[in-house]
Amino acid sequence: MTLTRWILPVLILCAACARSAEAPDIEPVSPEPGAEGIDLSHHNGRIDWDRLGEAPLDFIYLKATEGRDWKDPRFQDNWLEATQRGWHVGAYHFYLLCKDGPGQAANFIQSVEVRNGTLPPAVDLEYAHNCQPSASRDATLSGIRAFLEALEAEYGTRPVLYTTPDFYADWLATEFPGYRIWMRSLSGPPGRKVWIWQYSMKGRVPGVEGFVDLNRMPEGAAQATD
Repeated sequence: MTLTRWILPVLILCAACARSAEAPDIEPVSPEPGAEGIDLSHHNGRIDWDRLGEAPLDFIYLKATEGRDWKDPRFQDNWLEATQRGWHVGAYHFYLLCKDGPGQAANFIQSVEVRNGTLPPAVDLEYAHNCQPSASRDATLSGIRAFLEALEAEYGTRPVLYTTPDFYADWLATEFPGYRIWMRSLSGPPGRKVWIWQYSMKGRVPGVEGFVDLNRMPEGAAQATD
């Protein structure tokens, strides 16, 4: 084996190490107050992106992962379509209370590349379709905190907390100041400032079969942090 054949792999390895040590290059975007958006997952089936482009929408959040090892089978295709078509796009993770936070963060980071100009990553924290915590309250909160810190370190911005009024009151209200809140409130506007308000789970938009979640960025959303 020649010297060149030894040197080249070393140079490639060093370059990869240098890239991994660089600061994240993401600069999260935020649509204007009043912007309308939807969130999609594999439950929505195959999307007709040409028809969806006819809808008066400004942003899309896509489910990427759940727990420590589940990945949404449509995420990569949906992400590619949405970003190529110029949408404001973000990814979210469904957090399982019975699984460890660092493992769930690793699953999300593995699936969602750092992209400049995307919406900040979001984490879905709610009771519906979740599991019972497998540890004490303090340990469960520590896991959530570890998850959030890992994403902030990777993407260079604090994640958005998607939640419901009851979960927010029970788990988040006093524990995570400074985070933007994405609140599901189907009976009317949330009783607090939020970054995104999910106001319907039974919306209809062209290009998506069946119901879809509808979201809005209220006035003052840019400053809506806990």
